[in-house]
Amino acid sequence: MPTGRARDDARATAFECFHQQIRTDAARYAATILGPRQFDVLDDVLQEAWSRAWRAWDDSDPERRAGWFLRIVRNCCIDHHRRGANETTVPLPTDKSGSTDAVAAADEIEDAVIARVDSDRTFALLGNLSAPLREALWLREVLDLTYAEIAAMQAVPIGTVMSRLHAARRKAAHMLWRQQ
Repeated sequence: MPTGRARDDARATAFECFHQQIRTDAARYAATILGPRQFDVLDDVLQEAWSRAWRAWDDSDPERRAGWFLRIVRNCCIDHHRRGANETTVPLPTDKSGSTDAVAAADEIEDAVIARVDSDRTFALLGNLSAPLREALWLREVLDLTYAEIAAMQAVPIGTVMSRLHAARRKAAHMLWRQQ
């Protein structure tokens, strides 16, 4: 059995690897939920999500971490909408030395988003959809989640997911047609 320090190092390494794998998708997902008018708070929402994930890391199922974390991101976005834009977020946790190395990569989120966000046109298009439609479309078309996974994430029946996707695709197609 590993010592306390070795266990902490393994935990930090696993978290960092997970962060590297999902950070761009998580940032894009959060931007999709928040919408283009709230892009300035994206970093704060993601910082809160990574902080929550770090605190609950040991309780998460390694086989289902991507969905688990995206649910945290979604909840942080919803919490932001509920409390309004004026409240500040909780700072990232630190270890005993005051270092945030285990989750320091969260500071790079803004750079990753700016460098890898598809195009302003895509966000403008998505911004014209309601939040539930925008989120369902993003989860299906970008993250390639199944209807069942989307239903679980949004806490709605599969039929609602199907309806939302149909409506989102129809509205997006109409908006693209008008732009031509």
